Amino acid sequence: MDYHKISGALGSLLLVWSRLEKAMREQITGAESALPAKLHGAGNVLRAWETMVSERHPNVCLAPLLAKTVLRQLQEPLQVRNGLCHGLIDIQAETEQGPATLRWEINDETHSISWDELQAQFGWISRFTRAILLISKPHVGRTDLLTDTAENRDWWRSEFSLDLPE
Repeated sequence: MDYHKISGALGSLLLVWSRLEKAMREQITGAESALPAKLHGAGNVLRAWETMVSERHPNVCLAPLLAKTVLRQLQEPLQVRNGLCHGLIDIQAETEQGPATLRWEINDETHSISWDELQAQFGWISRFTRAILLISKPHVGRTDLLTDTAENRDWWRSEFSLDLPE
């Protein structure tokens, strides 16, 4: 893994997160509305989206649980994103001593993520834009997928790798 591929992965990470944030912002405010100042930053947008879904859908629906699960599962990738955006200190190509990595420092702590770990995150985060729409506006997609059944929970687990309880 050369330097250019691992540094390119950083650009891909930013693009994936940008698309995810945009999808959530559009569901919160509509495609043409501006967000209030308090909703700037990826973490605030994620929390506002989860709150919006929970308030919009009845408790008998899977949507609130799905939104809460998405929010929980995005916490670690969000820390990686924030670390790389606000504290990137090194881009390392693969060597005999170790894999290609991105390193960052936040609050005097150094963290890193390897190429393989980053690719694994891309694999499921990139599918979340579709999940955001299905969860936020079920009338646009398949409303039957939000009925709380074992089959639907299994579908959400397999389609989006969501860690839903049984």
